[in-house]
Amino acid sequence: MGYDKLTRDTYSSAHRTYVPTRGSATRQAQEKAYSTGKLHPLVDPAGFEAVRRSLVRFEQRSDGLFRVTVGLPVPIEIRLDTTGSMGRNVEEALRILPDTYDLASRMLPEKDPHMAIGIFGDCMDRFVLCRPQFEMTADKLVHQLTLMVPEGGGAGNGGEDPQYGLFAGAYLTAAYVNRIGLKGYDFTITDEPARDYLIRGELERVFGKDVYDKAAENGHPIDKKDLPSTKKVVKDLLKRAHAFVLVVGNRLDTEAFWPSVIDPRRIVRLPHIGLLPQVQAAIIGLTEGTLTLRSLDAFLSDNEVDERDREAIVRSVANIPIGAQAALDAFGKGPKAGDVFEKKTDLWPMDPGDVPELVETEETADATVGPDWL
Repeated sequence: MGYDKLTRDTYSSAHRTYVPTRGSATRQAQEKAYSTGKLHPLVDPAGFEAVRRSLVRFEQRSDGLFRVTVGLPVPIEIRLDTTGSMGRNVEEALRILPDTYDLASRMLPEKDPHMAIGIFGDCMDRFVLCRPQFEMTADKLVHQLTLMVPEGGGAGNGGEDPQYGLFAGAYLTAAYVNRIGLKGYDFTITDEPARDYLIRGELERVFGKDVYDKAAENGHPIDKKDLPSTKKVVKDLLKRAHAFVLVVGNRLDTEAFWPSVIDPRRIVRLPHIGLLPQVQAAIIGLTEGTLTLRSLDAFLSDNEVDERDREAIVRSVANIPIGAQAALDAFGKGPKAGDVFEKKTDLWPMDPGDVPELVETEETADATVGPDWL
């Protein structure tokens, strides 16, 4: 795991392992969740202490120091609407996963993309949110997607409830990239409005009654008697992530709602879910400086986007905060593969001149600890 990344070969292997040849990819997870009333811990927002982590991957050297195996970890959280007409989004996310990871990786050269692909629904559903762990291997990413429980409804209270996922992104995420002054990425994909507020009972149903303690331990005290509005949640999310809402369709209530809680420059048209890899990569590339508006059309063309959709995408992303990551003081200063840390919890790697040379012998080679990550 210390070096592993998603490839098309490992994706194919994981798909054969976890995805049934017949029926829905999530059928077994749905049946179990409905019978037990519980989500699998890997995708339960309350599971694993509620906080999701994206940290540097290391291998321990024989002298006890820690070598970076891949590079700077960049968390990418994707939050998919699975209600109504978007009910097959998990199946689609599985289908396009190799492109989603590959194109994001190309926009983040020499970095380590960590993806958490989750889903949200409506508070009238049994399970409002499925939030996985940040992962970077096909085995973990495919497995987690098959553990989702999309309920596919949508009728009810006039909108969906991604605000609980946004809350998690803002207050229940611990990422190394934020510790050094950079940001990860956060994408909400929907064709519906959300709501302006969070409800205490629903927040506790999703994350557990100790959610306030977990958020406080993660550096974000939350007053249970005065929960933040959705607009405040988004404002706080933007402190640690380049966050965007990718809107499918042209519903008037959807178009009216999202500019009320997030900068309109961060609302991007997604022609359809199949183009998520290309649109997401375009946003990341423009934010990082890997792409420019001038090179964007060629990038989309090279990645099988037809002329009509290319024009719509270029038009939609033209006003995002281009170069926002590259403008941060710490840009270009993160750890690279081969850098050495004295301790896994250190903020920065050691000065190369202070790293002792390893003289491998048969004895020290046997003592080397295998791949590890924090």
